[in-house]
Amino acid sequence: MRKKKEKNIAGKLSGILDVSLDMVADVPRITINDNREMTVENYKSIEGYEPEEIRLRSKHYRIIISGRELQIVAITDEEILVRGIICGVAFAVS
Repeated sequence: MRKKKEKNIAGKLSGILDVSLDMVADVPRITINDNREMTVENYKSIEGYEPEEIRLRSKHYRIIISGRELQIVAITDEEILVRGIICGVAFAVS
């Protein structure tokens, strides 16, 4: 019940302040350029890193990037840049 209230409050605050939900609710922002580059903001940690799959942890779920020749090119505490041939992105609730 508390999570619903937090999401609802974040949604209302987002509308009032006219800012995107990811800035208010600490949700990931994913930007994909073609199928060769992907940026994920607001991730928490890297759970796995292989040339065919990169698994990231966010606050509420896992982000699974699948493809070929995947590389983490740049990384900060708040953002990660992945390059390679991106074939799919999946979200897993844990």
